[in-house]
Amino acid sequence: MFKGNPKSLVLQWSVNSCGALFLLWSAYNLRFLRWADLLWVGALLFLTIATGRFTVPVTNADGTCRSHKSIADAFVLLAAMLFGAPAATVLAAVDGFSSSLGEPDRRITIFSASSATVSTYIASSLYVWLTDVMVDASLTDNIQNAPLGMLLVPLCVMTLAQYFLSTFAAASLVAFGTGQVYPTLARESLVWTSLTQMAGASSAALFYAAWQGGSVTFLFVGILIIALVHLFYRFNERRADEIRRADSDSVRHIKEMSELHMNTIESLAIAIDAKDQTTHGHVRRTQIYAMELGRLLGATEDEMKALEAGALLHDVGKLAVPEYILNKPGKLTVAEFEKMKIHTNVGGDIIKRVNFPYPVEEIVRYHHEKWDGTGYPKGLKGEQIPMVARIIAVVDFYDATRCDRPYRKGMKREDSLALLRCMENSSFDAHVVETFINHIDKFDSLIAEHDIQEQVASKETPEMSDAAPDAGLASEVLGEMKDECGFRSIADAQREVFALHEIAQTIGASLNLQDTVTLVSSKLKAIVPFNTCVIYVVDEQSGKAHAAHSSGQYAEVFARRRVTLGEGITGWVIANARSMCNTPPELDLVGIPEEVADSIRGVLVSPIIREDGAFGAITLYATDRATYTTEHVRLLESVAQHAAVALNNALTFERTKESALTDPLTNLPNARSFRMSLEQRIAECERLNREPLAVLSLDVDYFKQINDAHGHGIGDRLLAGVAEIVKKQLRQMDVLARYAGDEFTAIMPMASFEVAQMVADRIRSAVENHKFMVRAGRAVQVGVSIGIACFPVDGETTEELLTAADRQMQRDKHERKLAPSIAAANPVTSIDAFR
Repeated sequence: MFKGNPKSLVLQWSVNSCGALFLLWSAYNLRFLRWADLLWVGALLFLTIATGRFTVPVTNADGTCRSHKSIADAFVLLAAMLFGAPAATVLAAVDGFSSSLGEPDRRITIFSASSATVSTYIASSLYVWLTDVMVDASLTDNIQNAPLGMLLVPLCVMTLAQYFLSTFAAASLVAFGTGQVYPTLARESLVWTSLTQMAGASSAALFYAAWQGGSVTFLFVGILIIALVHLFYRFNERRADEIRRADSDSVRHIKEMSELHMNTIESLAIAIDAKDQTTHGHVRRTQIYAMELGRLLGATEDEMKALEAGALLHDVGKLAVPEYILNKPGKLTVAEFEKMKIHTNVGGDIIKRVNFPYPVEEIVRYHHEKWDGTGYPKGLKGEQIPMVARIIAVVDFYDATRCDRPYRKGMKREDSLALLRCMENSSFDAHVVETFINHIDKFDSLIAEHDIQEQVASKETPEMSDAAPDAGLASEVLGEMKDECGFRSIADAQREVFALHEIAQTIGASLNLQDTVTLVSSKLKAIVPFNTCVIYVVDEQSGKAHAAHSSGQYAEVFARRRVTLGEGITGWVIANARSMCNTPPELDLVGIPEEVADSIRGVLVSPIIREDGAFGAITLYATDRATYTTEHVRLLESVAQHAAVALNNALTFERTKESALTDPLTNLPNARSFRMSLEQRIAECERLNREPLAVLSLDVDYFKQINDAHGHGIGDRLLAGVAEIVKKQLRQMDVLARYAGDEFTAIMPMASFEVAQMVADRIRSAVENHKFMVRAGRAVQVGVSIGIACFPVDGETTEELLTAADRQMQRDKHERKLAPSIAAANPVTSIDAFR
């Protein structure tokens, strides 16, 4: 590299001189730090020296390498964030020197240290300037107190600047030393050095968060990031060296294995993207069970490899199954189960493209086959089912039944094993089942060693809680959480985020009120514990909240419950639009059977709010806990917020649908609804061997005169009264509708002409004998003209029957005009006497 090239000499002299100047200036300024800070700088210096030998080379396009990027950059960046440019510059100089000690030419070592010093001094000075500009002045007096969020942009700028300057200097030295006109970098070098730099920046941010009092997890994750990046690079470097040293056959084999591993990783990534919150722990346990059971059953080497991969990938085909089917709380319909069954073939097709050299595809495609031949997708029976698929079928079933799922509770070990034994020789290979059961203690001990226990405990364990109840209004207890056990587990947090994301994504998928409330309840179970969930919606007509949905324990007790606003916990929450938790549950259980009320220990209620206030509430009852935490309140309020929009839309749709099919004056079906009902009834009659059906057409006589004499308001009341009288004379199965103006129509299923004529006479008599009050002390009597049409004699379509009935009604009206009279007052007997 160093052959007296003028460009190379000038670059070396310039960088070395600037590096020495910046290093001396930085070392001089360290004296302004406090002794405590100097001790921390010393600690970071020690870590920098210790990790400085773990490097990634900077190479040009022809593979020449005479500079390195060290994973110690994370400590250099952290020093800049905590103690400013001087400390970072000193650490960078030491890092550059130690990372290049292996170079045979000392001039390279000096240049590397100098370029690291210059690039870090400039980048960290830029960082300090940006923090002065972007961070609030009250925080920059002590840079260690600045919130991490405000430092991310300056940190990114510093990282990019340092990476660009140091990499450009190294590449320029390589280029000038080899006679190139301009510097070039190998693509692989650029990828790995940039990854190392980004990993260093990410780790520095996590270390800074830990410094400010965050969890020790931040420190661990930061170290893990830079270690993994370096290990991945070393693995890649070793693999590349093996490929270069191997002969042509070995090269081809290594490439095939590399492609195989990449395809496997891609398949696993696809499975993770399926967003099944139970997948990770389930597949890891399934893998352990399958591998150990395979060894006991004498599986071959290829079968063992297939079990290792197949346990991870056996449910990858569920990508093709909609999430609402996967986590449906109730039994699947026939169509839904058919959709579920496609996941075996879809998964098999995915794995087939990977071209595994061992039978992974057989596991994925056939693990739902049953020993008696009733399984799917091919209905294989007995020994026709591959052994690896039989093993996965047993261990997958066992672990799935042991774990809680959104749609059911998990079983204890004894219950799951008993169920497994009952299914021997029907669903599972008896030999595989017995071998598994005989060694279950050993298998479960291995699960415990790997700390992936998510299964239901074998024995009942009482719930212990040292926390005092947070009684009263939720807003009064939503303070800072005081969890002495530390942060929630990452798995819990991931499950909560998943559930909230799924609610936000799917809750508005249906405008059906029942579908919406059922979905809310099923998703809520994943993040907030409860034994009974009741979703209340306010009825605008009665002003009371009724239970639109209830699920869980005692669901049937709460299903028809109505709550007066302001009364009880739920009524108070709706009236005041504020959450409430940990109050005595008996306040909300008035009218509930005593044995149910006595078993409920805790209650949590959050309002469902729209712009004009609360219009419902989500009430959770618990029999196994007396208190809910503030975290539970937060999660329930978040769910209620998402649910409010969807429930409001569903209610609006229900009201719109009802108004479109209902006459607002009489609350009877309107003409559109009547036609739809008549078409449906005609279709049923045709299907049932042309069963008889009668259609009545009724018209109030001289109604225009009543409107003209007494006004439309009186006329409307009279029509509503006529509707009530007519409805009482019809059977329960009959349908009465207001067809238009003063005209009514009725459908009488399974009624002959004689039955319809009898009912028509009774209707006419009842209406004409009724006195309708039009004003104080004055009443009027009206008559009705009625026409009858029967299916199939008078017509076989809606139009034909309506036309025939209307024609008969007009004939009846004409005849009544020729001989006007009102029927003599006779006592009217209800049609119920003839039922």
